[in-house]
Amino acid sequence: MPGNLEYFRLEKVEASFSCIMLSPSLIEEVAAQADQNFVDHGELINKISLYDSKLFQLSQWLEEEINNNGARGKLYVESLSNLMALHLLEMIKTSPHKQLYATRNLSEQQLARAIEYMNVHFDRDISLEDLAKLVNLSQTHLIRMFKQTTGLSPYQYFLHIRIDKAKTLIKSREFTVGEIAGILGFTDQSHLNRHFKRITGLSPREYMSN
Repeated sequence: MPGNLEYFRLEKVEASFSCIMLSPSLIEEVAAQADQNFVDHGELINKISLYDSKLFQLSQWLEEEINNNGARGKLYVESLSNLMALHLLEMIKTSPHKQLYATRNLSEQQLARAIEYMNVHFDRDISLEDLAKLVNLSQTHLIRMFKQTTGLSPYQYFLHIRIDKAKTLIKSREFTVGEIAGILGFTDQSHLNRHFKRITGLSPREYMSN
């Protein structure tokens, strides 16, 4: 799993610090994908010594997922890791408002391939790497272009596909909620319940009774 988690504690200080380490190879790979040269590691260290709200939020989400043993799957973790690496690179640009590249939409063929892959492998822990290879894009470009095209990240779109299938299975009344969770590739029933409620506003049982 990208990212490692370590804790550092100071005696007699009411605070704890977490350190999420992205490998230099990931930073360099994302830099190459974004057509940016990256050689000055010291500059990056100096830049990230200041508080950055976006970096903090990304690190919080990644830390939470690591603590949950990757419950949301490869697609989620790889997306967060790539976004964090890309944001770190953007932080060392001389102009803080300059983007690394212009965001474009996916072609109709690329989008169709990605969605078809998600629909076919809805019960699997698909990876961002496999999805990117399918549409002949780098992982970094896929994340940006997919969201530009659909309004959702690849992980969010994949989750919506699973929830739509859950709706159909719930209405069929052929399976229990726990069985549906297993069919759709969720780690357990509570995992399905949480995402179903967040997306639909109803629990699976409430949806069944409507």
